[in-house]
Amino acid sequence: MIAGGLSKQFIAVAEELHFARAAERLHMSQPPLSQAIKHLEEMVGVRLFNRSRHFVALTPAGEAFLEEARNLLATGQKAIDTARRINEGKAGRVRIGFVGSVSYALLPRLLRDLRNRHPAIEVDLRELRSQQQIDELAAGRIDIGIVRLPLSNAGDLSFRTIETERFIAVLPRHHRLARARSVRLRELAGETFMTFPADKIPGLHAKFLMACDEAGFSPKITLEAWQMAGMVSLVAAGMGIALLPAQVRSTSHTDVVYKTIADKTEHLELRIALAWRPDNHSAGVTSVLSLFGPAET
Repeated sequence: MIAGGLSKQFIAVAEELHFARAAERLHMSQPPLSQAIKHLEEMVGVRLFNRSRHFVALTPAGEAFLEEARNLLATGQKAIDTARRINEGKAGRVRIGFVGSVSYALLPRLLRDLRNRHPAIEVDLRELRSQQQIDELAAGRIDIGIVRLPLSNAGDLSFRTIETERFIAVLPRHHRLARARSVRLRELAGETFMTFPADKIPGLHAKFLMACDEAGFSPKITLEAWQMAGMVSLVAAGMGIALLPAQVRSTSHTDVVYKTIADKTEHLELRIALAWRPDNHSAGVTSVLSLFGPAET
């Protein structure tokens, strides 16, 4: 393999076709340059220049070698630039886990900001429930997670809250409260609900139950589901009503209405956070974290 220094020296002579000018361009004296070109020709095994005291020209082999030398130099510089960008956090790869409910608004916004600010970062997305992400982070199979808090068995991870939203009520278009500006939970006490299963999304399930309890009733649950788009369709089909994270508003459906819940209880508040291993200092993780505010533990 031809070293980068020899490539630069050969290219300078090939472009100048004059050893003195090439030596001046390279900030070196002429004799070492002449020796370097002679050594290069010995390495390659062919004459690259026809030269005399007053004349320097590329041989056909030299012309072909010039193109390859330029490619070699460009590849070497690209490798250097890539290494520098990764070291500076400007390039790399990041595997992001996310809960499906953030794919409506937050995730697209995050990806757009990441692409604009760190275009060289490659992203691998994986939809996983929050607790699954904790396990995947611990095993090193994802680099960063977008999860809903609170979570259990996550003491070894770092978290950063990036958004707080609220539950909203999703009602059929012809519901008796469809024209109301907002609703209170106690107005829904006699309804049949669908909710998130406790074994798959325990945090949202528990918050729903606590909010209803604080409003003074125990909800009648007839169906459990964990995909929000599917739950919206089931509401439209008259299978019940649902309390869902506010991001679901971006799902347009002509047969449902979305209503703000007027109750001030904290049980309706939903925290979304980034989660990562504190020993992961990769460019991808650093770039994602740079999009948000100060860390919390």
